Amino acid sequence: MLAESLVSGGLYVSSLFQAIPAWEPATLFPAASSMVADVIDKDSHAQRRSAFRAVLPALKREVETTCLSAAVYHEARGEPLSGQRAVAMVIVNRVRSPSFPRTICGVVFQNAHRPYRCQFSFTCTGIALLPKEKRPWRLAQEIATSMQNRAPDCRVEAGSEDGGLHAVSAATHYHASYVRPGWARRLRRLGRIGRHIFFTGKGGDKA
Repeated sequence: MLAESLVSGGLYVSSLFQAIPAWEPATLFPAASSMVADVIDKDSHAQRRSAFRAVLPALKREVETTCLSAAVYHEARGEPLSGQRAVAMVIVNRVRSPSFPRTICGVVFQNAHRPYRCQFSFTCTGIALLPKEKRPWRLAQEIATSMQNRAPDCRVEAGSEDGGLHAVSAATHYHASYVRPGWARRLRRLGRIGRHIFFTGKGGDKA
């Protein structure tokens, strides 16, 4: 699953480093970057290999957080806070579903290499993947981190929020209110937040 996360998120992560050379790795991966520096300083190959194994969990988590932050930023940065959190919940719910990839980066970048088949439009429409607005990007990072650090069940995570967010907490799909995709007819509508309408499978929480 680590390999899937790194490969799926590689497009996004590499674009950041290529587009902003001034950004140091510590900006995106604060925990892992310091650990990687320690790995490089090891004297022997065996020491470096052993130390790198310890880095992998932190690196995986931070890559996953970056992928989730990217989705929230590009898909929902103009939405109310509850709407941004709802988009993050859709991605987390997909990770838990057997119908989708098992990592956040895998879900976000699913079919990104296939025009008009990507799951999240920002990954395949040719728009710049680089976040250009600092404040919305920081908020997206906070939302992504919160989703990973807190409740494992989105319905619990949304329990203390407004009723609208809790109502869509089982969502695995959404679309903008100004489009009418054919797949929406096969799913159960849960509600609307801002310009997004959220859905789940008609037979339950899995789509």
